[in-house]
Amino acid sequence: MKKYILIFTTIVVFIGFIIIFVIKPYKIITPSMEEIIQVGDIVVTSKSFKDDNLKKGDILSFQHGEDKTTFIKRVYGVAGDTLNLLRNYIKIEDLRIPHDSIFEMMVEESDNPDSLGLFSSKKYQKYLVRNLSKKDQLIALSGSENRLVIPEGYFFMVGDNYYESMDSRFWGFISRENIVGKVVFIF
Repeated sequence: MKKYILIFTTIVVFIGFIIIFVIKPYKIITPSMEEIIQVGDIVVTSKSFKDDNLKKGDILSFQHGEDKTTFIKRVYGVAGDTLNLLRNYIKIEDLRIPHDSIFEMMVEESDNPDSLGLFSSKKYQKYLVRNLSKKDQLIALSGSENRLVIPEGYFFMVGDNYYESMDSRFWGFISRENIVGKVVFIF
């Protein structure tokens, strides 16, 4: 009997160690990553990854907001990438990411009652960098009026299901410090 208790305790401690230091499972509750990850799927993230291994296309878990909610999104932009902020989409290299819902938030104010409002890329730029340090804001804003450069240590994270995702298009850049893990299994 003692032998079984010792084996069981060893297994529980080992599994606890793995979950605390190596992997973290998450159950998906939103459709923000559909087609790849469905509501109800379980994803397992590896906490043991190297910064230099993070690249565009990776799916990461990260914490965001005051309550440190964990999100699962894809890396669409890395340090040094330039975001072109256009009226209905953001362009990173050849990739277009729609952001129609942001358009209403970023309309230039006008005294003209007949004006339909013009998208203000400058207003959107300031909105996206609002949480960065002054130094990182200067780096990010070093492009032209409708461009942002992703500063070192930050990522632009977007859900694959663009129209059902709250992500960097709304929050701005995600700091490396907030990344919890890299998705390694989906089931």
